[in-house]
Amino acid sequence: MPPLMGSDIRYIRARRIYAGGGAAPLSDAALVLDGPRVAGVVPAAQAASMGTEIAHYPDGTVLPGLIDAHCHLTLAGDGRSYAQMATDSDALMALISLRNMQKHLSSGVTTLRDNGGRNTITFAVRDAIERGYVYGPRLLLAGRPVTHTRGHFHWCNGVADGAEEIRRAVRELVADGADHIKIMASGGGTAGTLPYLPSYTVAEMATAVQTAHSLGTPTTAHCRAKAAVENAVDAGLDCIEHYEFLVRDPTAPYAGATSGSRIDYDPRVTQKVIDRGTYVSFTMQAGYGTLLELRHRDPALLTARDVADRDVLELYFDAKIALFSNLLRDGLLPQIVISSDSGCGADEFGSLHRGMELAVQGGMTTTQAIDSVTCIAAKAAHVDDVVGTLSAGKRADIVVIKGDPFADIAQMRHVEAVYRDGTEVPRDAHQASLLFAAATAARL
Repeated sequence: MPPLMGSDIRYIRARRIYAGGGAAPLSDAALVLDGPRVAGVVPAAQAASMGTEIAHYPDGTVLPGLIDAHCHLTLAGDGRSYAQMATDSDALMALISLRNMQKHLSSGVTTLRDNGGRNTITFAVRDAIERGYVYGPRLLLAGRPVTHTRGHFHWCNGVADGAEEIRRAVRELVADGADHIKIMASGGGTAGTLPYLPSYTVAEMATAVQTAHSLGTPTTAHCRAKAAVENAVDAGLDCIEHYEFLVRDPTAPYAGATSGSRIDYDPRVTQKVIDRGTYVSFTMQAGYGTLLELRHRDPALLTARDVADRDVLELYFDAKIALFSNLLRDGLLPQIVISSDSGCGADEFGSLHRGMELAVQGGMTTTQAIDSVTCIAAKAAHVDDVVGTLSAGKRADIVVIKGDPFADIAQMRHVEAVYRDGTEVPRDAHQASLLFAAATAARL
């Protein structure tokens, strides 16, 4: 542990502290903070001579703050279709964003990567956080996703056809303050698009990548189609979202969940991903909210259509978990991020733990699942110098879990406390907003 140089030395004691990156959790330890940054981890007995104890969690596990690498802040996650959600005004979407990010923060997500919102709504939300008007997680924003005419998420107004329009769109987004560029490389759930077909050519996507990289901005691509996955790898994308390998097949038993398609995994493509160091943001729980609602509904209230939808989703998630197991088998573990796709369909914010639980079902250890939403996600989002582990000098973004998530990943549901930049996030939103306003003013 380096010498403590600051004047604001405090520490948090806990039953277990996991600094991240695969090292064993430390028992009966203390996390030492220097203002908004981590100073180190020491035995609890040593901490008393270093500064002021600000909290003690006798049965708690301290982890790095979670990172959700794929969200849609402006979408309500209330079960409506994209077409229905798109009728919400920009003002309403901004308010939805505030609610969503506070739910995520309360669940331990201290960094949130938004992968597509309409116009400049998410930029305004981030400005509100930075000014201290509201509290929220660290936001990494794509702004308007780049898509072709009438393509997936076209209603976000990021339409660009051909190389010149794509180049212009990327430059505008970077000027607006985008942290990364999101490209819709295949169709999706937007009416009129097909998730099993690619949307852009390799050359078109390479134009986006080259333009973004020339401006110091990373890229990621929505890829549900098998052909789109390989196109994105060949175009040099830094990250691939979903990674679903869909091909057209209306006869597949779960085709109703994937718009007339099935998963057709190709390990050759995964080897290319590994060789090129591309990250995969695997939206493990996308669609799971709907399945859970159907599972938990009173059987007497289920219609024949509900039963059919539930059975199709059960088969789809069986196939998705099998795909995930194949990715682990083929060596993709160091490059896999578990992300939520919160906001779409019935996938509500505050439930990243669901994806972690599914990942463990698919073959990850509990430690690997935690790393996938902390240190690996930080690398994929290009913020590993800031967050992702509880290493000296990084920002003190922390989640405290009640109990031991290494023994049972389901414990991730039980959040005892959340810290953002070394300050505990109050449960009351109004109090938290005042606190963040004061902290922001102090930094100016």
